[in-house]
Amino acid sequence: VAEQASHPHRPPPALPLSFCRIMAEPSSSDDVALTDIELLQAAWINELRAPELLPHEHELVLRVKEQVAEQEARVEELDERDSLLRSLYEMDNERTNYQLRSYLRTRLEKLTKMAIFIARRQGEADAEARPLLSRPEQNFLGKYLALYQDHIDAEAWSSLQHAEQLPEQLRQIATAAAGNPLNVTPDLSAHVFCTARRACERFTFHDEVVELQPGDTVLLPYEPIRHLVLDGSVQLT
Repeated sequence: VAEQASHPHRPPPALPLSFCRIMAEPSSSDDVALTDIELLQAAWINELRAPELLPHEHELVLRVKEQVAEQEARVEELDERDSLLRSLYEMDNERTNYQLRSYLRTRLEKLTKMAIFIARRQGEADAEARPLLSRPEQNFLGKYLALYQDHIDAEAWSSLQHAEQLPEQLRQIATAAAGNPLNVTPDLSAHVFCTARRACERFTFHDEVVELQPGDTVLLPYEPIRHLVLDGSVQLT
């Protein structure tokens, strides 16, 4: 009682991120409001399950980083009496940082595996479409391809007489497709499990009309549901 009386105006400490519903309003009546942490986990699972590299969740990543930074600052303001809350904050931050690193690491693995395909897709991308890569990912991709080209030049063409007389498209990794380990394309026919988050538009699969309702979980090839993944109508599982 004496301790409470000595701090009559002390505000209650804020809850960790995972306990707070801080996301924007759902986009439709069928949607369930999610926290940014839940959205990050969904983006990570989508990236893990999708056979292609999905557009980078730039705004979501920025929001999560800002919230983690705010929460870390909040931890520094806690006193010794808030040891339990401090532990909750630190545990929550560790989990969030793990999910964020896992999301970015999964994208990096796809980026190195399908580097040439992604570079070509970047060149053909619609300027108004969601960016496929973040700025750091774009820089990484350019340096990765340049490093690989330097390696091929040093290990293959430098030891071959009259290599300079070979066609340029044969010596460049971006155009020499045969046997190139970087020239991997996503298998859009791969089957994936997905769960509908909202009522989805009907689509045709093998001459059958498929209509997914909220909560439906199905196993389908990725290609016919690709647009539903990209617009958030379904969640890969």
